Amino acid sequence: MEFEVLGPLRVRSGDVVPVLGPRKQRLLLAVLLGHPHGSFSADYLVDALWGSEPPPSAGANLRLYTRGLRVILGPDRVVRERGAGYRLDVDCAEVDACRFVASVREGQEALAADNPARARRELGAALELWQGPPFVDLSATSALSEERSRLEEWHLVALEQRIEADLRLGQDASLVAELSALVNRHAFRERLWSHLMLALYRSGRRADALETYRRARGVLVDELGLEPGPELRSLERAILTSDPELRRTDATEVPARGPVPAQLPGSPLGFVGRDAEINRLNEITEGAGVVAVVGPAGVGKTALAVRWAQLSRHLFPDGQLFADLRGFGAEAPLHPGLVLERFLRALDVPPWRIPAETEERGAVFRSLMADRRMLVVLDNAASAAQVRALLPGAARGLTLVTSRLRLDGLATTHGVPRLSLGPLPMADAVALIRERLPYHGKGAERLAELCDRIPLALRIAASRLEMSTYDSAVAELVAEMADERVRLDRLAVDEDEISVRAVLRASLRPLSEAARRTFHLLGLHPGPKPSLSVAVALAGGSAGETRELLGRLVSAHLLQPVSGDHYVMHDLVRIYAHERGLAEESAERRDQAMTAMLTWYRDAANAADRVLRPKERPNFTSPAGPVEFADENAALAWFDADAANLNAAVRAAAHTHPAPAWQIAAAMYGWLQRRHHTKQWADLYTVAAEAAVRAGDPGGEAMITGRLAVAHSLLGDTDSAVAACLRAHRLRLGLGDTLGAATALLNLAAVYVNARRPEEAIRRLDEAAALGTSLPDAHHFHALLHSNLGEAHHLVGRLDQAMSHYRTSLEISETGCGDRDIAQILVSMSALHRDMGAYESSVSCGRRALALATRAGDTVLRAESHEALGLAHVARERVKEAAAHLEAALAVYEELGHDKAGVVRDHLDRLGGAPVR
Repeated sequence: MEFEVLGPLRVRSGDVVPVLGPRKQRLLLAVLLGHPHGSFSADYLVDALWGSEPPPSAGANLRLYTRGLRVILGPDRVVRERGAGYRLDVDCAEVDACRFVASVREGQEALAADNPARARRELGAALELWQGPPFVDLSATSALSEERSRLEEWHLVALEQRIEADLRLGQDASLVAELSALVNRHAFRERLWSHLMLALYRSGRRADALETYRRARGVLVDELGLEPGPELRSLERAILTSDPELRRTDATEVPARGPVPAQLPGSPLGFVGRDAEINRLNEITEGAGVVAVVGPAGVGKTALAVRWAQLSRHLFPDGQLFADLRGFGAEAPLHPGLVLERFLRALDVPPWRIPAETEERGAVFRSLMADRRMLVVLDNAASAAQVRALLPGAARGLTLVTSRLRLDGLATTHGVPRLSLGPLPMADAVALIRERLPYHGKGAERLAELCDRIPLALRIAASRLEMSTYDSAVAELVAEMADERVRLDRLAVDEDEISVRAVLRASLRPLSEAARRTFHLLGLHPGPKPSLSVAVALAGGSAGETRELLGRLVSAHLLQPVSGDHYVMHDLVRIYAHERGLAEESAERRDQAMTAMLTWYRDAANAADRVLRPKERPNFTSPAGPVEFADENAALAWFDADAANLNAAVRAAAHTHPAPAWQIAAAMYGWLQRRHHTKQWADLYTVAAEAAVRAGDPGGEAMITGRLAVAHSLLGDTDSAVAACLRAHRLRLGLGDTLGAATALLNLAAVYVNARRPEEAIRRLDEAAALGTSLPDAHHFHALLHSNLGEAHHLVGRLDQAMSHYRTSLEISETGCGDRDIAQILVSMSALHRDMGAYESSVSCGRRALALATRAGDTVLRAESHEALGLAHVARERVKEAAAHLEAALAVYEELGHDKAGVVRDHLDRLGGAPVR
């Protein structure tokens, strides 16, 4: 998370800029940001927000604002300490003002160490953070005046010292205009007058420098009644006598040695953003001989390299060489010998003195570069070998390489630091679109998303709209590109000469046939993040072979590795891979790959579900899973990582491979319950039920439909839930499945309990109990039966009967069920004990439920346990313990958007606010 105060007050979380709420809530955040980790008393904050005459509700409103900030920033950000103090838990790196001051100090240290180039970079980086007066949107607030003044003084210091660094680097003439404006705005800053005098003198304008001294003296005498200080007076004397000490003596001066090459292309038109990457290049180029910028096609590597090179030209007074190595074009890559010939000509080597052999040309090139401070830009490199032949050896300058490959070989042999370039941040992507378009509607962000925030795609999309004068053109293009089947068609101009397809085709061309085929088959994967194991299933090779082929795709930036042996493709790359898979792989091969992938997902998910629900009825019969899970946490972690893939697999296979489609959904049941993804559960099982019908499997349809009823009930759709239960019941009876039919009635009763219709629930539970008499070993069924009876009788008010059923359920669960089932019963028993006035028993049940829910990895059940404990402590009038548990529950409910959040918030408000931390 990033906090911005240099300009308007803003908070950023990735690409999201949350609304910070009412003005006083924003003012509270601004005051807390003035001293990160510093503690402020409530009285101080009330005075800062309301002044000397706060309203009677100020204390309550302060608590309201702190709670509002916790919702926006996270529950642990605004901390209430003992003694009613508040502090903001934030790192210096997260606050632009803190980073600004740190960079200025780094620049000061570099100047003191006589390193003006580093000082220029640090101070320039600091000034780029300055977006305007601090807290400009809260400018009328006196509570911020001291912090605002402090930061504005640091800003002036940064300007003065950055200009001093520029003077040491010989940027005299280019500073005159800037300094002339600064002395008009800050007429009492003698250091600025001094800098202007020196810049004028070194630019050959001695008379103007002396006139500037007279102007400065006039301002100081007339306005302040003071003569200039010793620095200005001594500088005037030195200029009058043309003191040789005033001449520039920095290290950028070099002897004349013939023509100075200046081959850099012009700065890219419409270049936006990349501030962080330019700063990173400043860091890694310092002291380095070779640096590489790598990244996927179209991401803007060349534009960034040229932009940085133009900004850094003053560091390379002996000139700049540039070559497009044509690594991924339609033509063959440039031979290093040809590049060396061009470079030697630029360095004024006569044609008859250029050797014929590449190796000898390299030796001459290295000799000429040895004492020169030059920049060499090698753009679009095809390989590490191509680059190695062009490196200037132990030169004093820098070679900057760009490539679509990772250049691992170059990093290995030469220790080359690399900057990996990714898509633009959303704000910069939108800025790039709007720079080309007379359009400021909301569709720009969606268009940027559809272009993967890749500069090439963004520019192509913008060029298609450049001549449009109506806002609907953007909406129309967005609507077209939302269809993945035509998205790449829309990202092409000049009859496909300039297109996303063309650059991806060029990236794929140098790869082996096996690597290209792996790319095609990955395009058939329906989810966003295939794992190595799934790639093995798709490709049909060994794990070692597949890992090697995936590595080649990663090196070409067509694939990105992420955590847990998973890989991702940008959407445009994935769409292209899918196109090529359909075009170049036979229908038989595609079906074989799809079947192998679905089978792998089905069996792995079923193995994980058996770990989560070992005592419950199996989903279906399947072979041993391809993955082993040590415990419930491992199974949950696997589902968390692959849930999106499983969901996509069900939807993609529902029509073509319906049997594994419904089976994968069935195997996700335990995870869906634990994680309480209720809307996803309902949507997924609706698709899965249709797949089971399509597969002609009434048993599968009954299982999916019965579980779908639970999701409908949790979402409050009682009618759909009842219909699903009755459908599952009929199917189970038709199959002669007694346990299944009884379970369907159990689910129906749970629906009625959720709908607060306990008498109907009890009637259905009695029917289920009658069926269950023939199922003595169905422990999980009987535990749930008594648990639901306990809840239904509790609702009716028959508390003793409810407790009897809960105790029976608990006894069965402790011998035949898992931690999660026991924890659910204990949460219900805690509430019942509280209603019966047995508060200590209520606390005891809540504590045990919390321990079991935590061990089971069930986030919502853990929150429900905290809630039960909190309410038990409320009943005992133990406010501190109650508040701690209720806030723990609230944090989870708010994060999940759970409907219980409002109820828990009301309990906390009645306790008098957030607990002391």
